[in-house]
Amino acid sequence: MTSTPQDDNEPNQLSENKSSMHIRTFRAANLQEALEQIRQQMGSEAAVLHTRQVRDGWMGWLGRTYVEVTAGLRDEESAVPMDLVRQNIDSRAVPAGEPRLRVKDVPLLTDPALPLPLQAYQMELLSAGVDSDTVDRWLNTTVIFAASMGEAANGPMAAGTPWLEHLQRTVLRELRIGSPILTHPGERRVVALVGPTGVGKTTTVAKLAAGFRIEARRRVGLLTIDTFRIAAVQQLKAYAEIMDLPMQVVEKPGEMQPALDRLGDVDLVLIDTAGRSPKSDARIDQLVELLRSAQPDETHLVLNATSSASATRLALKGFAPVRPTAAILTKLDETPSTVGVLSTLASNDQYSGIPLSYITNGQQVPDDIAPAEAEMLMSRMLPTQVSVSSLNAA
Repeated sequence: MTSTPQDDNEPNQLSENKSSMHIRTFRAANLQEALEQIRQQMGSEAAVLHTRQVRDGWMGWLGRTYVEVTAGLRDEESAVPMDLVRQNIDSRAVPAGEPRLRVKDVPLLTDPALPLPLQAYQMELLSAGVDSDTVDRWLNTTVIFAASMGEAANGPMAAGTPWLEHLQRTVLRELRIGSPILTHPGERRVVALVGPTGVGKTTTVAKLAAGFRIEARRRVGLLTIDTFRIAAVQQLKAYAEIMDLPMQVVEKPGEMQPALDRLGDVDLVLIDTAGRSPKSDARIDQLVELLRSAQPDETHLVLNATSSASATRLALKGFAPVRPTAAILTKLDETPSTVGVLSTLASNDQYSGIPLSYITNGQQVPDDIAPAEAEMLMSRMLPTQVSVSSLNAA
């Protein structure tokens, strides 16, 4: 069916800007078709102001259901593209968890069989770099979960369904929340942190060391094999001096055991490593040899929460020879959305997932670190403000 554009004179949330905008309403069989028509006739800078489902026929009876999309475009003299305001499909106010869409960012392939809100989330997920198989799995599972709660995917109940909360529950079921580092007095535990360059390994080591030293009152030793960056060694030495911790520097595998012995009778040894490109097989092999000589009890892969899904997948693949036992997400304060990273950590039929141990959300030592927690991760999955306090009970 061909969508039908028409002038739109009805009030909307941006009525005060109407004089400087060209506004049109498109009616189509599904959201995808309407968006394609908007692109063709108004351009990719157009913004979706309003979406709703309508039915023709006498008072809505015996008719077909359409999607009606109202789009707006600022006049050419306005240099700033308009922010998109998206309303719920039944014309009520925008719920807190509804996604925000810009026409130019919307992929051209959506599933018209999905409820309209889930089609919007499908676009958000694909735009964030989540692979299509994962998106399909998440959304199909979300629909099944809603049905198990007695909520229809289509019809009068669909508009009031808390789709974002159901989607968050779906993702949470595929994530593994691991345990933080556990130490016992008199039992030395060796923990290594590895990861790409620039993810914040040295600062994370300092945060962990301070937490165990000050709060848990454990004896902590630091060891670095990041001799490629003099600044990193100096930074860790400064932290060690401030916290009065022993520290050793190791350059070769044969130096590892003597260095561990020199740290003395500590409860926890934290090993800082040089950032390595996951594409550099030689550097990864060198890291494997160094860690083999240390025989760590745990190896945590440090990942930047601002990284794309593809970059995170590359890091997981590149550092697989190190055999990480857990993952740490850093820099959560620098991104409104974690869905790209979380999608790569989620379990599926071929991948059992890697447990998340810690998250960091700032540069303050030792404050800006905490054990990984489901609600924090879910609240930042997409740039929304929906409460997910009931997730753990699901």
